[in-house]
Amino acid sequence: MPTATAYAYHFRKAQIVAGITKPDGTAKYTPHSLRHFFASTALANGVPIHEVSRWLDHKSIKTTVDIYGHLVPEAWDRCRDVMQNAMCPAVTESQASASAA
Repeated sequence: MPTATAYAYHFRKAQIVAGITKPDGTAKYTPHSLRHFFASTALANGVPIHEVSRWLDHKSIKTTVDIYGHLVPEAWDRCRDVMQNAMCPAVTESQASASAA
């Protein structure tokens, strides 16, 4: 079983080979920062938070919501629009023409 030290060593080495290091030669990213990048990018692009939570292996979706919930405020707008349309659907042109006749 690889140790955290061995994993970190190989991770840094891979970044050097890929050319993604800071000017001082140290690693630009950590596994943790890439984890946050993944979650933030997925959520900002509409991936459902429960899926991201599962992929991050959080034991509870509450953890994901507490950390990343601020990245999905448009979900409230989508929900409001869905509820509004369900309760008061827009009148189509054909319906408007039929009622005018």
